Amino acid sequence: MATTMASRHAIPGPRSLPLLSWRGGMLKLYQRPFSFLRDLHATYGDVVTLAQGTSTYVCAFGPDLNFQVLSNPQLFQAGGDVSVTKFRQDTAFGKLMSQNLMQMDGEKHRQHRRLMQPAFHRQQIAAYHQDMMSLTQQLLESWREQTQINVHREMQDLTLRIAVKTLFGVYDEEELQHVGTLLRDMTRSMLLTMALPYDIPGTPYHRVLRLSEELTAFMRATIARKRAHNEEADVLSALIHAHDEEGATLSDDELIGHAFALFVAGHETTANALSWILLLLSQHPQVCAELLEELDGALQGSVPTLEQLSQLSLLDGVIKESLRLFPPAAIGIRIASEACDLGGYALPKGTNVVYSEFLTHRLPELYTNPDHFLPKRWASLTRSPYEYLPFSAGRHMCIGLSFATQEMKVVLAMLLQRYRLEPVPNAKISTQLSMRPVPGIPMHVFPQDRSFKRVPVRGTIHQLVELPKA
Repeated sequence: MATTMASRHAIPGPRSLPLLSWRGGMLKLYQRPFSFLRDLHATYGDVVTLAQGTSTYVCAFGPDLNFQVLSNPQLFQAGGDVSVTKFRQDTAFGKLMSQNLMQMDGEKHRQHRRLMQPAFHRQQIAAYHQDMMSLTQQLLESWREQTQINVHREMQDLTLRIAVKTLFGVYDEEELQHVGTLLRDMTRSMLLTMALPYDIPGTPYHRVLRLSEELTAFMRATIARKRAHNEEADVLSALIHAHDEEGATLSDDELIGHAFALFVAGHETTANALSWILLLLSQHPQVCAELLEELDGALQGSVPTLEQLSQLSLLDGVIKESLRLFPPAAIGIRIASEACDLGGYALPKGTNVVYSEFLTHRLPELYTNPDHFLPKRWASLTRSPYEYLPFSAGRHMCIGLSFATQEMKVVLAMLLQRYRLEPVPNAKISTQLSMRPVPGIPMHVFPQDRSFKRVPVRGTIHQLVELPKA
């Protein structure tokens, strides 16, 4: 009865600005995402519209609503993103953007995820361990003569090389550099295509169309070579050989779309996560000292084996806690496929439902001192997939979760044994809705001398985490 009564009332939310309607709320979400999300929740509750009188975009906050939205993919669909439908589907770019798990729902999503799952089974991910270690070792060697680095840029370069190597099996250094640059240019240009999706010379969209054609040609040639030589040492090879009980396989267009989406999802987000972890450790000297003690005791300066990585409990807690504070995605969006009830309010068909990993992870009823970096909480804390969801939850949970976790553990275990990183004093560090550090994280590089101390930093980082005063 309470649900029926509540659904008769308008969804609460801020007044809309003249002419802007919900667009005003979206603008605030992009300009100051984290304070805006918290303000909405504190002021209006668990179900909030971005503008009074409209239900185009509605926010659903908290684990109960996360469960309602993410456990019912038929009603709250991930596919059909309006930003993707702007692009011509007969272009290489249109196919890249539409042929992936993030844009699929229903039986097609279930079939494709089932076909892709073997590429991310534990045994298959273990095969990528050597590539992760050797590429990390190359990066650490390049720091020997460095005194200052932009940690985020270094992590971007490393995760890009790991992604290219493990996804496509590229061994030649020149080819790795070429493909990596092509993928990086492609993803950077994509961010600007949404505002002006017109094929006019000089526009980001025109550039993306050309880059996507070059990338697609490379992928088609790679697929043909792998089929001819029966290669099986990388993700793309595993996807090529994947088949279900009926013998169904992935087409070339589907292989290309999935491989590109895996690169986009895994490269940038892992680089962001590693960057934030290294910054948080630098700001918490005691945690860093205890983590290095764990690494020394287990590894004694050696490169970690997979078995050893699984035994490093504090390293695991550090990663989990950083992903809680800085989840790879701050928000997600699902689209109501039909009229429905959400948290006691009636939603029309087509409503964009915004859920927030960031907001969920800051709820004090779930996490004591939610703005503090406390890795040891995970020694005794357990949370459901809808209370802790750095990789989303439900059927669309990130398929590369185990891959990303293994990669972060390898990089951190090797890096921290060799170097101590210290922020440039009073560096300004902020972030975006994408959780990307802006403009980066400048840090001094020292041999690991265990002289841990906190160096103050500035920026909106202080709105996201409570840093020690000294």
